[in-house]
Amino acid sequence: MKLDPKSAFSPEITQGIPADPVFSFINAHQEVLWHAARLLGGYESARLVDRCVELLGQDQRVRPRTTVMLGQILSLLSLDNVDDPDLPYMAHFAVIDPRDPVVEEICLLTDGLRHALAQADAEPKFRTAA
Repeated sequence: MKLDPKSAFSPEITQGIPADPVFSFINAHQEVLWHAARLLGGYESARLVDRCVELLGQDQRVRPRTTVMLGQILSLLSLDNVDDPDLPYMAHFAVIDPRDPVVEEICLLTDGLRHALAQADAEPKFRTAA
């Protein structure tokens, strides 16, 4: 059996399937996320980004464990725990000059991740009949 070269599987024909907003965002901003996490939380936070990216690559979808990690990354970027003296974030945040352009970049990154997560939650979930 021969396949027709102009079939629906041809790479020249777009399928019109939208990419997952979280995957798209992480793919486009992986390196910047890593650097922002390292700046705000040290290498432990940067490793959280590494692990989240690794799991997303393995699972090929957002699973509960990656949802938790994405929430932790968003919390870090949002400075949710920066005022807790029992956590290391205060020391990392204190060395950042508020006039540094990285502050605006982190704000934009935070908004982008929040938007991607909100879009993913708004998309319909497909369920199979039980």
